[in-house]
Amino acid sequence: MKDHFVQIDVPIDRYNGLTVDLRKLPEEDLKQTEWCDEKFENNLVDSLNRWIQDGRRSVWFIVPSELARFIPVLIRNKFEFHHTELNLCVLTRWIKDDEPNRLPKFAHTTIGIGGIVYHPIKEKVLLIQEKNSPVKMWKFPGGYSEPNENFSATAIREVFEETGILCDYVSMISFRHDHRKVLGCSNIYFVCLLVPQKLDEISMNSIEKCQFEIDDCCWFDLPEARSLLLGFNRFVMEKFLQQYSLLEFSNLNVDRLEKQQHSYTIRTELIHTKYGPHERDEQR
Repeated sequence: MKDHFVQIDVPIDRYNGLTVDLRKLPEEDLKQTEWCDEKFENNLVDSLNRWIQDGRRSVWFIVPSELARFIPVLIRNKFEFHHTELNLCVLTRWIKDDEPNRLPKFAHTTIGIGGIVYHPIKEKVLLIQEKNSPVKMWKFPGGYSEPNENFSATAIREVFEETGILCDYVSMISFRHDHRKVLGCSNIYFVCLLVPQKLDEISMNSIEKCQFEIDDCCWFDLPEARSLLLGFNRFVMEKFLQQYSLLEFSNLNVDRLEKQQHSYTIRTELIHTKYGPHERDEQR
């Protein structure tokens, strides 16, 4: 089902909303500067009146950067910014006055992935120190997930980019959800278990750290790695040691953890909401 806005076909979605993609304007219309003040606004007002009469609920406008002159016209007609991308801006207006605005907010959560890189023959774990961190602390390698990238692929890519070690994904160990508002977003941080490929060929010196991001990168025995890690990283390390029956290296009493799991989870969450992105990882 479609409607139209000047020469653009406007699809009607399953929520009875419309999306006007101005990237579809004919090339000859894009060159007409008089569109902004008169022709564009006249067509906009007429279309809005028709859509309201037809009982439509919402209107989305996709505005490419070369047509940014249309944005003030849309704002003047009660449109609001929804989000921007590299070369476009998206604005919305809810036009169903007898219903509350049900338009979804733009993406509000980032995804971070860390990797426990475990060498099962040497029984060592790979840790890094970030070059640009104000606090020099050891942590798991990792970073943000790219669009359309699975978290397993993110873990493998980030570890390789930061350390030069190519790994295989094994399993998910743990995750954390917090609201530190980096870029105005909440964050979900997953930690995965990875094992280096070609174990027999990897020496403890075969690290190629990223010169731009990584200050130091080393293999550590399990007890030393556990002692160096702080905050959530240490919590995840403990879960890894328990999950893979390496309890002789763990500092947690398993029976106590099972009996008081809820209280321990609350304590961990308090650490990661009370303190900032660096301070919280210093809490022992």
